[in-house]
Amino acid sequence: MNQHADLSGFSQENLRLLLDTIEGINHTQEFKSVLLESLEAVRIVMNSEASSLMLLDEDSDELYVRISTGPVTEEIIGKSIPKDQGIAGWVFRNRTPYITNDLSKSDEFFGELASDFTTRNLICLPLINRDDEAIGVVQAVNRKDDQEFTTQDVPVFDALATHVTSAIERTRYVDYLQLRLKEKDVLVAEMNHRIKNNLLALNTLISIELKGLEHDHVSEVLKSMQSRLNSMYELHEMLMEKNLGQKVELDHYLRQISEKIHDSMSYIFNEASIEFQGDSVQVSQEQALRCGLMLNELLLNIYKHAFKKDDEEGEINIRLEDCGKTVVLHVSDNGVGLPEELKSGKDDSVGMWIVEELADKMNADIEIQSEAGTRFTITFPLK
Repeated sequence: MNQHADLSGFSQENLRLLLDTIEGINHTQEFKSVLLESLEAVRIVMNSEASSLMLLDEDSDELYVRISTGPVTEEIIGKSIPKDQGIAGWVFRNRTPYITNDLSKSDEFFGELASDFTTRNLICLPLINRDDEAIGVVQAVNRKDDQEFTTQDVPVFDALATHVTSAIERTRYVDYLQLRLKEKDVLVAEMNHRIKNNLLALNTLISIELKGLEHDHVSEVLKSMQSRLNSMYELHEMLMEKNLGQKVELDHYLRQISEKIHDSMSYIFNEASIEFQGDSVQVSQEQALRCGLMLNELLLNIYKHAFKKDDEEGEINIRLEDCGKTVVLHVSDNGVGLPEELKSGKDDSVGMWIVEELADKMNADIEIQSEAGTRFTITFPLK
């Protein structure tokens, strides 16, 4: 296990160099850069000809050279030894520093990993993570100027190894989180795809049932359900094909819904026209779906009740306003106005109940005016 570093025996120059290298390691984010910074720090601080970092491959149960510095860097990267062999294996198993200045007297020496390199002396330390597990070793090889490694080198190397381990853990965790986010994105995309397909299947089943129906009221109920399914389907279509993530372009979504409803409900009154005007505003998926369903219900209500068969022309106007912290949706027509039961508050239609419930969930205020037609004004806070 790494011991607390006693740096009292080191010069101010060495301490400053150590602190600078540790700071560089801790500010490095990308995994390979962390390793390069770490090994270069080892080589400089330990004044060695080369340095190497060996990490445990849990699949093969071997220690492999993840990165190195020095004259044979390219030749040894990727080479591995069993974790129970060599000096690296001994350090890994015993979790203890190892110093040798005469490899002929070392029973643990595995042999050279590069054919044209000769190891004269080395110092090797274990890398112990925060869970007290060994994850690899780091070593400095061949001290320059024919100098030897001593036990006095252990504290400074230990301090360096501790920060190297911390940096490796940090970058591994970041990589892990990024992988989980990618997996989550795939799962969400798959879920949206299945929901979209299920909505489409339900819509198709309703269309089949409608063909054999003769009862007007039942047919009207199924068509209303079909319109609501269409509103939800349009949102999932946008999320899947345009990859909108957490935000939805509400003006685009509501425009699509109004066009779909106009196409599907024109059989009731084919002289009605829809004009849509909208500020560009992005809202959450939840707000978009609720707002879309409210618009769906209001338009269904307008087509069913606002116009008479002998009317020459009907006008439906939809306007979306971005007011900063709030969004305002205006829906109006030039029809006959509100039914008496709605004016008196005795209306028990499913459509208006849906609008009120959705408005309540959105913390929205609804204002209704019935003069020369009907005007709905829905104001809700922008999340």
